[in-house]
Amino acid sequence: MAASLMDLVDLTMVNVALPSIRTDIGVRYGLLPWITGGYALAFAVVLVPGTRLGGVHGRRRVFLVGLGAFTIASVLGGLAPSPEALVAARVAQGTAAALMVPQVPFIIDAVSPADGRGRAVALFGAVIGLGSVAGPLVGAALLHSDLFGLGWRSVFLVNVPIGMAGLVLGRRCITEGRDRPTAGPVRHERAGSRRRGGPPVVTSLFIIRTYAVGVGVELLYGALGGIYFLAWCFHMQAGLGWSPLRAAWCMLLFGVAVAVFAGLSRDVLFPRYGRTVLQAGALTQLTGVLVYGWQTQHYGTGIQPWQILPTLVLLGGGMGLAVAPLSTVLLAEVPPKQLRLAAGLGNTIYQLGAALGIGMVPVAFLGLLDAGRPAPVAFSHTLRWLACLLVTAFLLTFALPRFPGRSPSKQSRTGAVADGTSTAG
Repeated sequence: MAASLMDLVDLTMVNVALPSIRTDIGVRYGLLPWITGGYALAFAVVLVPGTRLGGVHGRRRVFLVGLGAFTIASVLGGLAPSPEALVAARVAQGTAAALMVPQVPFIIDAVSPADGRGRAVALFGAVIGLGSVAGPLVGAALLHSDLFGLGWRSVFLVNVPIGMAGLVLGRRCITEGRDRPTAGPVRHERAGSRRRGGPPVVTSLFIIRTYAVGVGVELLYGALGGIYFLAWCFHMQAGLGWSPLRAAWCMLLFGVAVAVFAGLSRDVLFPRYGRTVLQAGALTQLTGVLVYGWQTQHYGTGIQPWQILPTLVLLGGGMGLAVAPLSTVLLAEVPPKQLRLAAGLGNTIYQLGAALGIGMVPVAFLGLLDAGRPAPVAFSHTLRWLACLLVTAFLLTFALPRFPGRSPSKQSRTGAVADGTSTAG
């Protein structure tokens, strides 16, 4: 859990430090997104192989290798003398994280007693939520305190004592475990690969409509997040002149809105209303984007955090509504034997989308700053890109069944009941 928290905090808190990094070591705009995009791309590419390596060579072993490599990469990032060296360190961090992070759920399952697994899974979910929203605030606090005069370098070097402690405790506390497939499933997978001329996942997963559409929506939301968070953070600091701490508080409010509406969506709304929840989330975000665009043009560089608070609720709440049920949608019709592989591939697609979105930031935002356009104008241009992605995601959800994972007869009965309840209400 500590390793997962370190990964999530590191991924998000670097965004807050980007303006300081740019001015300190002279990162050009074209290379700046790859400080975060290099991490996301490496993580996406290595995630599925990293999961497989843990199953073959041992979860504990691969976890400790990943944790050790992540710690070393953090040192290299914190001591990087040039932008190119920092990007290389971030790619190494993402690769190491893809070895470390996918082993965590298996380790938790292995070390938890049968009557305590529910509590362990709940705690793991809380840790993930905490890491997602606390990262920007931790990064801002490190920058504000200027720990040991390190400036932005403390954002990377703070991982070193945590990683070293994790290595020592991991060797002592984690028991080894690996997957032991029987010979019959192995022969079946190999035969399937030979018959189809490629990996079974390509032909068996993507012919499932809910999975194919869900992966498409995952890709779009990954790209949306990649563009938005980087451009937004840079806009608040370099464009509006806000301190990292002020920007981080706004990001925290956004994260809280995501967390609250995600829980509501997953546990209450999606089981009752199905794909309508995803559509409502996309439309809510689109409303937030349009309002934010108007505010940016109306207030310019004089915009205040309290003025964008309702917009952050719309953006964060809409994202929580739309993204939280996606894992359920992806796996709704996947055969049980392929659930693990399908989930890993879905996560990979989302990360690839994030890397794609980050790679688009120079065109959608930074390039306009480089051309001398004011920051509000550049950010308004970015918001138009987000609006296009959200409209596409909204339209794509109509290709999903109304209630993914339910039989047509059950869907119609549920729909009738829901419609009758709605009319009576």
